[in-house]
Amino acid sequence: MQRQWGSDRRSEPHPLVAPPVSEGRIARGRLAIVLTIGVWACYIVYTVIQQFVAGHANSARLVVEAIVYMLVVTALAGSATAYLITRIGFFYRSRAHHRAPRIALDNFLAGPTPTVTVLVPSYQEDERVIRTTLLSAALQEYPGLRVVLLVDDPQQPKTRANRDLLLAARTLPGRLEAELAVPFEHIKKAHDRFEKEDAPASAMRDLAAEYRYAAGWLVGLGARQEMVDHTDVFFVEHILNAIAADLATVGEALEQGAEENAELPAARLEQLYRRLLAIFDCELTAFERKRYVSLSHEPNKAMNLNSYIGLMGGGYQEVATPLGVALVPAGPGRAELTVPDPDYVLTLDADSVILPEYALRLVHLLEQGAHANDAVAQTPYSAYPGSATRIERISGATTDIQHIVHQGMTHYGATFWVGANAVIRKKALDDIKEISYEGDWEIKRFIQDRTVIEDTESTIDLGVHGWTLFNYPERMAYSATPPDFGSLCIQRQRWANGGLLILSRLKDQFRARRERGSKGGGKNRFGEYFLRINYMASIFWSSVCLLIMLAYPFNADLLNPMLLLVSVPYFLMMSADLKYLGYKRVDIARIYGFNLILLPVNLSGSFASLLQLLTGEKSAFKRTPKVRDRTTTASTYLLAPIALIALCAYTVVQDVQLHRWANLVFAGLNVVLSVYAMVAFVGVGNTIVDFATHIRDWLYRPVKPKKRTAQQAPSNGPVTLPNGAIGDWASVLHYRSDRGGAAGLVAVRATHAEDRAARSAANSFEEFTFFTVFQPIADLQSGEVVGYEALTRFADGSSPQGGLAEAAAHGMQIDLDAALVRAALASATALPPGTWLAVNVSGDLLRRKRVLEPLLAEANRPLVLDVSDAPGADLDGLPDGVRVAIDDAGAGYDTLARLESVKPSFVKLGRATLAGVETETARQAAIRSLVEFARANDCTVIAEGIESARQRDALVECGVPLGQGFFLGRPAPAGQAAATAH
Repeated sequence: MQRQWGSDRRSEPHPLVAPPVSEGRIARGRLAIVLTIGVWACYIVYTVIQQFVAGHANSARLVVEAIVYMLVVTALAGSATAYLITRIGFFYRSRAHHRAPRIALDNFLAGPTPTVTVLVPSYQEDERVIRTTLLSAALQEYPGLRVVLLVDDPQQPKTRANRDLLLAARTLPGRLEAELAVPFEHIKKAHDRFEKEDAPASAMRDLAAEYRYAAGWLVGLGARQEMVDHTDVFFVEHILNAIAADLATVGEALEQGAEENAELPAARLEQLYRRLLAIFDCELTAFERKRYVSLSHEPNKAMNLNSYIGLMGGGYQEVATPLGVALVPAGPGRAELTVPDPDYVLTLDADSVILPEYALRLVHLLEQGAHANDAVAQTPYSAYPGSATRIERISGATTDIQHIVHQGMTHYGATFWVGANAVIRKKALDDIKEISYEGDWEIKRFIQDRTVIEDTESTIDLGVHGWTLFNYPERMAYSATPPDFGSLCIQRQRWANGGLLILSRLKDQFRARRERGSKGGGKNRFGEYFLRINYMASIFWSSVCLLIMLAYPFNADLLNPMLLLVSVPYFLMMSADLKYLGYKRVDIARIYGFNLILLPVNLSGSFASLLQLLTGEKSAFKRTPKVRDRTTTASTYLLAPIALIALCAYTVVQDVQLHRWANLVFAGLNVVLSVYAMVAFVGVGNTIVDFATHIRDWLYRPVKPKKRTAQQAPSNGPVTLPNGAIGDWASVLHYRSDRGGAAGLVAVRATHAEDRAARSAANSFEEFTFFTVFQPIADLQSGEVVGYEALTRFADGSSPQGGLAEAAAHGMQIDLDAALVRAALASATALPPGTWLAVNVSGDLLRRKRVLEPLLAEANRPLVLDVSDAPGADLDGLPDGVRVAIDDAGAGYDTLARLESVKPSFVKLGRATLAGVETETARQAAIRSLVEFARANDCTVIAEGIESARQRDALVECGVPLGQGFFLGRPAPAGQAAATAH
């Protein structure tokens, strides 16, 4: 597709894990909430006094105007406040989130894993789109995955194009399964040889070869992908090539380990084989409910899913009836179709993809005791980067904003199921099952289909039965955004349809919670209630309120400039969020215009809900014809925005004539932005073509569109294996970074000859697994980060001192200490340039100059050695540029004497010294004396363990220049630490 001016120029997806948010940004968000509520309250009080106490509203019409206008302002301020509240919740969650380390996931995979079935509902989708979705599901790092394409196309297609789509959908799963069977069988044979030969000496090299083979096969698969638009680019680069790069890195790590004559335990090798097999171990099949008269043929996604879920756990045979073929339960040994009953169901829309660890991480989460009551775990989807049209870019921006909203709602316990992707506990689905009958056939409903936003009502059903929902705080799912106005109208009308219809059901959920509360359950929370009501009804009331403000000329007394301050915090915060997401701040104006022309669409969906409430007739999914690969827009959705523009222009003229200058600003802004939106997002030419199409269809019988010629797939070039620089090979095997790098958990083995000899008799393999985090060291006055201290965290939760003591007991202290330094130096490459790195070094390692000096030579930035008890003699002969810090020092005489003898560059005040510094003048005096003495000896004081603003301010008064602590920045992996610094 040809790129438009103003299209999305991003090429990289959002960070997998949101970078931690600064205290300043959170404070500004809180201030925005206070301002919005405060200004709204002031306006309401002022208007009541002006209109009703002072008597400006001296007629029935003016009284009604004042009441309506205050209600309109209140409704819009409520929606703005809800957004501001949810973004604060998102900030809290992103700051508190900690990923499960890869070694924990590998251990999870080593045991019996719950069964998972992936369901992909599809209706007349292009084969290329379905193929991408199915492969993203099939290549999940989860063993025994079962992927089912639920084909919902009509059984008797009326056109050749639709027949081709149906035939392709029927055969595609089998073709993909056969394709994935090639690498699976290749790796399985190697695994069988490994098991038969009982871990031969070449086991690591053999396994490395299998990882390289798998990586090369995936790269070849990407080379065969038909590249049509940015979604294909994303799938190849960020799913296929990402897995391939990760596997190639592991293969390289195994090869390096083999070259060092290292031996991994057979159990660890088995674990790595299992991971490789899990990627390609997948069963793919297709199912068509419309083949059977015994299943519902309701034309919606919910019943497509329900039909298959209702078959789970049974065996069936096909029986011919006068009405058609029926599926009936089969006796033992007679089943023609057996549907397993999984522990979890993963639903995935046919135009979405999930990242490789999606299933593994979400199932692992749901298996934890803290999440035993969660029925649904999901990652609200994001928009693909790199869209070619302006409207797709702005629509994608609103989608990405919604990710923030949904994540924030989880913080307040107001999570809603978002149907594009989710992992659902099958037991929870069984709890909300309803049974009805169509003739003699039993119809099971797990997901309600009264509305076209079926997941929202199912959220309430789950809540009534005591289940909760959880948004996993990472971006692990991406979904296509409509590329033109016609298809966008269909999507947004569906989103606006249904919330009002089921709003009354909220009381059922809260009543059930109150009843459980008497038996030990939780209490209802106002925040959750407010956010749920806003989520379900705000599209309606915001659209109606905006239309009222645009259409009705309220009296000038009500148009107080104070109103601007109600909306300004909302727009400022959303513009900041757009910048945070990789868009532009000015896009907030484009989004406003975008929403103006979608106003008729939102109202149409909302009124459809009200109509269904009155008549009981379900709203149907709508399909519209296409013109040159573009969905035509309904004439109503073209005429209504044009009428809106005309109304705003008329209002501008009236405001000028009547000198209503405050209202003129609002009306003029609406004219400019709505005209821009119609030209930029709909297009003058497209509007004319769509009108002409509707007139033609009214006058003449529509001509069937010509069949599109299939685009040729790119020629297959030479397959290249992705390479990535890695550090310690064991680090790669035990813990991978988000992009397959080496930073993370490290396994340490004895490397000195005497240590190996001492342990060889026992024929044991001892290892210590750890990862490195970095805590910023900042200038206390400016807040600028000048350096980082590398801190060690052991996987088993033990302290670094305990780990070193245990290593010393096994004769591995030097190996472990050196590994701590090496891992810190390797991970520190991701830290911001210009900052220095402090690493803790024991006295034993300081005395091993032949071990220490090669390590220090690997540093790519200024280095500071933190020592606690080493004498000055051990510090002699350090390389030039390496500075020394005395760690855990106090402010007494011993510190002054040591400072004078050792001559360090830094002295670190421990936590005990800082206790009470905010109020104790004697302690402040001691610290001032130390600062002055240190300065006289060319030494800088660093305060550790700063946990409050009062501590920091007191230390600044004492003259302490540098500090670190949770108040200034928590320890984090290098990538997160660098992102926080920026």
